[in-house]
Amino acid sequence: MLRRTAQTHRLRLSLLRPLGSGSQNSFQNPQFHSLRMLPQTPLNFNSGPMVWIDCEMTGLDPRRDRILEIAVLITNGDLELVDERGIQFVIRTDKAVLNSMDEWCRMQHGKSGLTQACMTSPHTREHVAKAVLEYIKKWVPQKRTAVLAGNSVHADRSFLVEEMPEVIDWLHYRIVDVSSVKELCRRWYPDNQVPKDALAGKHRASDDIMDSIKELSWYRQNIFVQPVSRKTC
Repeated sequence: MLRRTAQTHRLRLSLLRPLGSGSQNSFQNPQFHSLRMLPQTPLNFNSGPMVWIDCEMTGLDPRRDRILEIAVLITNGDLELVDERGIQFVIRTDKAVLNSMDEWCRMQHGKSGLTQACMTSPHTREHVAKAVLEYIKKWVPQKRTAVLAGNSVHADRSFLVEEMPEVIDWLHYRIVDVSSVKELCRRWYPDNQVPKDALAGKHRASDDIMDSIKELSWYRQNIFVQPVSRKTC
């Protein structure tokens, strides 16, 4: 997501790297625990499914700017992953659109390699929208049972409403925004914050989304103590 605490790291164009395949996606602080994997079966309402989405865009205006990259991971309510790879696509984008980005976006996306990847990607916007919806339906086959989750995810949602409305229509209207938890903890628990070096912070969608899940996991372990574990059906 744009202009977050410097995030994300260069990954393959089609799929997320498996967890634990590099130090960039692993927490070094002993207070962090590895994310667990679920048996590979679809989730229902009782599972508390959460569809984690992060987008990189050409700017912040959903009426004018465009999604360049999208990553999706799915967990249950206990933040256990349905699969370790998720999906991630770079969307083919005209050079004229990329050239119209502001200075911050040109610098950040150029440095991360996203700008070049957008010019050479084989994935059209229509193809990506269809693939994202199919992936979500595979793991959450019942409509409007999974909530959208992420960091400042209201911004991602506003772009998805414009470019991938069928994805938003499949999800529940509620969202889980980790940035809201962050802001409350900063005010109420100022001495108990996520370690600054714990997140990848590279501004590519795949790392940003993993950071969001791990950040919420940290809050659960360190702030929301003794959570009630839900049974996955």
